[in-house]
Amino acid sequence: MRVTGIREFRNKAPELASGDEIVFITKHGKLTGILVPLAEPSELPVELRQQLLVRLGAAISKHLDERGVSEERVTRDFEAWKKRRRASRRQ
Repeated sequence: MRVTGIREFRNKAPELASGDEIVFITKHGKLTGILVPLAEPSELPVELRQQLLVRLGAAISKHLDERGVSEERVTRDFEAWKKRRRASRRQ
């Protein structure tokens, strides 16, 4: 286990992510995140992956709501992105 400040984490993120120890990330001495490097994401238990997905979805939803972004806009933007991606693959 390692504890690192946010600045050090920014500077060493690739190195820390490719390591094999859990990294606790702090900002002003308070825990703000945890990095759990995984060689294979399927190593995470299914229950934990489900909880992470639910929390991530809730955080994204809150973020979009705070900025007044509708579900329709997200869908429209995503469809436009897929079209651009398909077009660039054909070239």
